Amino acid sequence: MRQQFNQGLVRLVIISVVVGVLAGRNALACAAGPIQSAGNNPASIPAGRLTAYALQQRLRQAMAKAGWWRQIVRQPNGRLHHAYLIPGAMYYQLFDWDTYFMGIALSYAHRGNSLAGSVEDFLHFTDHDDSYRGYTPREVAGHHFFALPEMCKPFLAQMALRASLTLHSASWLKSYYPRLADTLWYWRHARRSPDGLFTWFDGVESGTDNSPAVLSVPADRTEGVDLACYIYREYLAMADLASLLGKPADVRLYQQRAAKLKRLIQKRLWDASAGTFYNRNSRTGAFIRVPEWTNLVPLWAHVATRRQAQILITRYALNPREFWTNYGIRSLAPRSPSYHPVHGYWQGPIWIVTDYMVMHGLMNYGYNTQARLLARNTVTTLLRDIKATGGMHETYNPNTGAGQNGGYFKSWDMLGAYMIHEAYTGQDAAGIPTVAKLMVSWNKRASTSK
Repeated sequence: MRQQFNQGLVRLVIISVVVGVLAGRNALACAAGPIQSAGNNPASIPAGRLTAYALQQRLRQAMAKAGWWRQIVRQPNGRLHHAYLIPGAMYYQLFDWDTYFMGIALSYAHRGNSLAGSVEDFLHFTDHDDSYRGYTPREVAGHHFFALPEMCKPFLAQMALRASLTLHSASWLKSYYPRLADTLWYWRHARRSPDGLFTWFDGVESGTDNSPAVLSVPADRTEGVDLACYIYREYLAMADLASLLGKPADVRLYQQRAAKLKRLIQKRLWDASAGTFYNRNSRTGAFIRVPEWTNLVPLWAHVATRRQAQILITRYALNPREFWTNYGIRSLAPRSPSYHPVHGYWQGPIWIVTDYMVMHGLMNYGYNTQARLLARNTVTTLLRDIKATGGMHETYNPNTGAGQNGGYFKSWDMLGAYMIHEAYTGQDAAGIPTVAKLMVSWNKRASTSK
């Protein structure tokens, strides 16, 4: 949406850009290099970009004024022995993928301790007592378990890598590395189908709680497109961590597993007739033909081939009849019988984490203009919500942009503070560098700090 700004605001924006409008300008976005500032010469910034940065700055200032950055960090509590991340002040549980995306946002302010602490807290319960090797609960509170028998989503290696990059050290992970490896052992031995793909236990475990694309009765039979992509990224992250910790054999092992899984996703989960990825029923081998946002995750994971990505983006991601709206990306396309834009939860409403993934998926395949528009739409949606309600919500109505499901949510909505920056600069705080690029950057930093 085009915004009108008075001259005083424009002057304020220019000053903000000069002094570093983007917080954490020297934090690592990925191992390849530091996050770059918005630019030192306002005159060289196109008007559209300057307007976008003004939106970004307004959102960041609103978040800071409300103290939301402090509210997502909770101090040690009961069996959670380290500071950890929560989706907002009313929560006390440690959640899995929420934690990863909050850690990405915090990396811009050089804050990695609470993400590292969250990883340590999760891994404290890995191989715990008589549990199955590698099993880690997806949700933990200070005084009791949650979510048995559902497994922690495969984001722990990605969390550990992001924390290490933010802290400029992986030494904190040394004693936990075997348990981290065991979490992937669990997926390979407890949740892998004969065809080599992996199964969600149910929708709640997948994070898309009421997804019609995840079969929950009976459980443990949905080969998830998103799950395979998350595990692919876990393999890449584990290769990087193994390199940092001096384990060359593990580097090769995880690189090989990543390459094999990437090919399998391209082959087994792509429905050429429909031009999209779909989940599969592990028992029948049939596609679960539900048009939901997780079909787009291979764009974020950079798993889709160029041809697959072109079809998926043009036919689905950017199609207003499918996922695209002026407020963000629908979680389910309207043609689905399960679509409900108001009370649907994951069955239609917009989620900020979906917008973030799709934005980077568009950038991965050269759709930069569309990625920037999506970032601006997302930030505008959040700003409108804050102005109307004083808070942010879990979901947003795809028809009106209105917030839904409580106004106390923070979690991955905090990514909105950096989406425009990433869309315009190409930075990716969730990016997983190749081992070679990681080590060049790591060694360069080590030599300059001596």
